[in-house]
Amino acid sequence: MGYTHYFEVKNPKTSEWQTAWSQLVQDVPKIVEAAGIDISGPSLDEDIVTPLLADTKKGIGLNGVGSDGAHETLLIEPKNWEDLNFCKTERKEYDEVVTCVLLRAFMLAPENFSVSSDGYWDEWNEGKDLYQRLWPQDEIRCPLPDEGEEDEVDMVEE
Repeated sequence: MGYTHYFEVKNPKTSEWQTAWSQLVQDVPKIVEAAGIDISGPSLDEDIVTPLLADTKKGIGLNGVGSDGAHETLLIEPKNWEDLNFCKTERKEYDEVVTCVLLRAFMLAPENFSVSSDGYWDEWNEGKDLYQRLWPQDEIRCPLPDEGEEDEVDMVEE
């Protein structure tokens, strides 16, 4: 087992998802930069840093760095959109980036992007905070199906 996030694109042919996908690919580098942690693109060796993958045709791919920072690569690929995909982060530092990317995808396409997690909504706080710094105008909604209505908006007022 392990701490894992699951996701899928319900209908990739919709205009909602097509628009969201283009925007998400543009937003991923911003998320990574704002997080300020070491992030690598896809790699078979967790100690080798590769460029972040953020391309509308190839997909999105990122991981942490090193044995303490990396676990499984988050891959969101057009060829696998309709499959149930997952990324096991083991709550390592890059989980903040993974949850922010998944939250951004949901916020851009709530009717077409589904997310679930082994964790609870309050365990996504770092990802939610990162999202809020980048898109302060957005009212964040919980994408997790089992969290209930009381958690729909979960931001601390400053």
